[in-house]
Amino acid sequence: MLICSWNINGIRSNILNKDLKINDSNLEQLFNLNPDIICFQETKCSIQIGEKLDIKDYPFQVWNESKGEKHRGTGYSGTAILSKIEPIQVKLDFDGFENKEGRFIFMEFEKFSLINIYVPNSGTNFKYRTEYWDKNIKRIMDLYNDKPLIITGDLNVVSGEKDIHSINTLKQAKSPGVLKEERYMFQQFLENYIDIYRELYPDEKKWTWWNMRTRSRESNKGWRIDYFLINKKYKDIIEDCQIENDIMGSDHCPIWLKIKN
Repeated sequence: MLICSWNINGIRSNILNKDLKINDSNLEQLFNLNPDIICFQETKCSIQIGEKLDIKDYPFQVWNESKGEKHRGTGYSGTAILSKIEPIQVKLDFDGFENKEGRFIFMEFEKFSLINIYVPNSGTNFKYRTEYWDKNIKRIMDLYNDKPLIITGDLNVVSGEKDIHSINTLKQAKSPGVLKEERYMFQQFLENYIDIYRELYPDEKKWTWWNMRTRSRESNKGWRIDYFLINKKYKDIIEDCQIENDIMGSDHCPIWLKIKN
């Protein structure tokens, strides 16, 4: 089974034509991988737009949009899961964990559960990120032990020195994504979970995000901030995990996880 994840940076930005048909070779490359499940982050579209998309072969789709106001309306944030497999249950909110910005989707399947998340950038959301969001995600992660729980998405944090092109940026810890509080909480996530890509490729240096303002993708000066995590005790179901950094179309690139059926 193949699960793909991609911060698409706007599903309507250079992706769709006026008839809401897929009009992007980069997205076609993702579909050509033939994933069973696709997780999108930063969709920046309403549920109504998502449900009208001409995306074949994925009968089970969940689109979660921002429910905020002004600049944080339906054109802000957002996540989606497209699946060929029927889920047992879906949750957009979780036991007191409000999800007004559409950043969270939980799906339970017969053999595993999946959470697709788009973690807030702490540049303007530091308190919300560190005191509310990260702590609630950790609480949810700790609740599940009866079957594999896979966490994927844009986690907006650099784990270690091998996950960023500039070690000095990491050591200075002044930018969102490398702040000490963010990295500390990510290590708490890994108390009972593993970072799958790093587990399989301990010395590999590949990035999933590049700063568009500095055109850093041209020089491949990036960060790895998109992940697949899984409970440690279920790591035997993992077959492979890769970063598709040749697929363009966003400031992030897709990542994928292959697990045993």
